[in-house]
Amino acid sequence: MRTFAAKAKARAGREANGFTLVELMVVLAIMALAATAVVLTIPGEERSVRSEADRLAARLAGARDIAVIEGRSVAVNFAPSGYGFERRIAGEWQPLPGRAFAQRNWPGDVRFVAGDGQGATRILFDRVGTSPTPQTVVLSGGEAREIVRVSATGEVSRGE
Repeated sequence: MRTFAAKAKARAGREANGFTLVELMVVLAIMALAATAVVLTIPGEERSVRSEADRLAARLAGARDIAVIEGRSVAVNFAPSGYGFERRIAGEWQPLPGRAFAQRNWPGDVRFVAGDGQGATRILFDRVGTSPTPQTVVLSGGEAREIVRVSATGEVSRGE
């Protein structure tokens, strides 16, 4: 019996130093869940285009509001590389101040096309917030596509 007890004691000492298969499987499962969460939070093309369209619509509405508050025309110039805001002061177009209205380049995965198929366009908001140049702006990237519209009444909307 002493021999059997000595062997059992030696085996128990070795098991205390390592991990069991169940413990290793639990750790692997936790790591897989963490990796899945990270992959799901990475923005895809659709999310990037959607967030850029949201940002553009908000900035256009802000430009319209500035035109009404200041009582002067505000323009938004679009190009394939990006867009910027200007206001008319003493007969001259000057950049609209403020971080929210700084020149913005399109993200690398977002492409811009004006509703009439042109690569460059201009949207104008007059002193009362209406737009004599209503436009549809299409942003796309991969299979994602978002539309931002400015109506003649100055209303800014996003979506199909």
